[in-house]
Amino acid sequence: MSPLLVLSLALTVSAGGALAFALHRRRQRLVAVPAGTSAPIEDQLAALEQRLAERLHDMDWRHAAALDRISATTDSLQSDLDWLTGERMIEQAIALARKGEEPEAIAAEAGLDLDEAKAVARLRRH
Repeated sequence: MSPLLVLSLALTVSAGGALAFALHRRRQRLVAVPAGTSAPIEDQLAALEQRLAERLHDMDWRHAAALDRISATTDSLQSDLDWLTGERMIEQAIALARKGEEPEAIAAEAGLDLDEAKAVARLRRH
């Protein structure tokens, strides 16, 4: 190995060691706080924890509000769909009754109860 390469490796290792030693000393100074006092980093962590808790609470509230709106919209859409489906079933039953189909066939085809199909068949014949 060339002396220049050995020297550059030695300088790199010594610089890394010096940096590690400096960080270790700084960490010791931060940790070495008297028992009765609070370290500034602990105060910062407590404040950060409080802010995070507030943000999470706010996000939970917003998500709950959004879910309520989605639920209301879904209920409204389901109501509209039920109405449209009912209308479609009745129109189909009326068309079958006009063709002279029996109530049993109307009920099976349109998806109505037999009593409903009989009522549609009676009304459409007149």
